[in-house]
Amino acid sequence: MKTAGYLSASAIAVAAALACAACVFGAALPVSTASFSVLTTLLWLLGAGGAICLLLRRAIEADDRAHELAARLVGEQDARAKLETILSDTQTVLSKVVRQQDTARDGERGRIARDIHEELGQTLLTLRVELCLLQAASLGVHPSVHQKAGAMVGTLDLALHSLRAVVNGLRPLALGEGLRSAVERQLDEFTRLNGIAHRLDIAPGTLSEPECAPYEAEALLYRVLQEALSGVAYHASATEVVVAIARRREGLTLRVDDNGDASRRNALPCACGLAGMRERVEASGGALHIAAAPGGGTALSLLLPCTQGLALS
Repeated sequence: MKTAGYLSASAIAVAAALACAACVFGAALPVSTASFSVLTTLLWLLGAGGAICLLLRRAIEADDRAHELAARLVGEQDARAKLETILSDTQTVLSKVVRQQDTARDGERGRIARDIHEELGQTLLTLRVELCLLQAASLGVHPSVHQKAGAMVGTLDLALHSLRAVVNGLRPLALGEGLRSAVERQLDEFTRLNGIAHRLDIAPGTLSEPECAPYEAEALLYRVLQEALSGVAYHASATEVVVAIARRREGLTLRVDDNGDASRRNALPCACGLAGMRERVEASGGALHIAAAPGGGTALSLLLPCTQGLALS
């Protein structure tokens, strides 16, 4: 409030100076008109002094209000900076937890894939060999048994084919393979198993950066693609799927478009596991959206706003 005291003292000094000026001006006038002129001049000067004092008071109030608002703004900026720091720390901890969960989940997937391949796969292969021997032994002796054994061998081949697809789906993304090769292999397998055509579009320049740690982003993007393709195969009734991967200014993007029945797929929003994927993506600071495509079908878009790269080599 030093400013207010200083301005009040200035106002008093101005009023005193105006009064002295009025007295001097009155003394310089003739005696006959001195009394009237001094009174008139004094009234004018007092009015001017009052107006000046009012303006100074308004200036004091405005200055005090500006200082108060400035102090409040500084306090709010400090509070916001603290909240942003807390939010950033929370996001970092949450991302670490999500990465740990993904690592544990991938480890469990690998263990299950190995168990299925080594135990169930070997058992089915042994059964197929025995059925083939039975089919060969019944040739020309028991035609009905030979035919039935051949049909069972064909059914068992389909089961082995499905088993290999399940094992490949459970197997974690191999770092040495590269995301491009992994995605191409996944799409080829998807087309071979489901008869749905695919098209892969990777934007130029979407490459890995040496200073980045790309595995988390690659693995998450790859898992989202797997779940999206699973949803297209089982719920969309599509005949074609288009996959696009790009690096934009806002981050890494994945888009999956199909020409299937969007209403049928939207009726089962959690059937393909995308609800859990959305939580993992959001915990990593990304965004996952599913909407009906303009020309029919479903459009899935993934954004990972981070500096992690894509090893598309």
